[in-house]
Amino acid sequence: MSGTTTRAPRGLFRLRHETLDTIFGYAYAILMVDVLLVLANLPLAVMLLVARDLLQAWPLLLVLSLTVAPSLAGAFEVYRSMGEGQPRPFAAFWHGYRRRGAAAALAGLAAVLVVGFVLYDGAIVGGTVWAVLLGPTLLVVALLALVTAVATIAGLTVFASASLRATAKAALYLSVRRWYSSVLALVLLGLIVVALLMQPVLGALAPGLLLYPVFANAHYAFRRVLEREA
Repeated sequence: MSGTTTRAPRGLFRLRHETLDTIFGYAYAILMVDVLLVLANLPLAVMLLVARDLLQAWPLLLVLSLTVAPSLAGAFEVYRSMGEGQPRPFAAFWHGYRRRGAAAALAGLAAVLVVGFVLYDGAIVGGTVWAVLLGPTLLVVALLALVTAVATIAGLTVFASASLRATAKAALYLSVRRWYSSVLALVLLGLIVVALLMQPVLGALAPGLLLYPVFANAHYAFRRVLEREA
């Protein structure tokens, strides 16, 4: 009877110890994602700190944002490794960056071109009678391009051998079909942008945490498609 009462606390202590290790491991991985994202996008981070009028500097911001897509491939690789055991964030980040960074950069470039086109057209038609008609359409196109690019990068991370074209087509389909997940992703991405614009230093802690559910939702969506086709 005494042996039973002494073993239970030990097992409970071991469970709590492993749980705490997991929690601290995940917290460390997310914090490292924030640090590595800043390092991988240092010119953009500096621009956010020193620019006085970000609205006037939007063309330069778009150009500097081209580094974001490859760094997302690294961040998503960290999240993927977190689901497979004890994460090694630094190694996972650069592994994902090297392995899928080029394809992610192309997806990001496509999104930047679409967003740049929308902003340029929006500036032209903003003071005309066409603004009411074209404004919502242009906004939807820009948001769809953004969420599709992010979903594409997540798909490239999940499926190491998939081509960019096939992944982008699947991401576009899922972004439209699972529109509610796309809305959630856009809300989370919007919160990241707001945090960075309002307080760049403290806002740099937001991406690591808020990008995780974006990746998790995309991962789940891609897996469900595979299960239906299997």
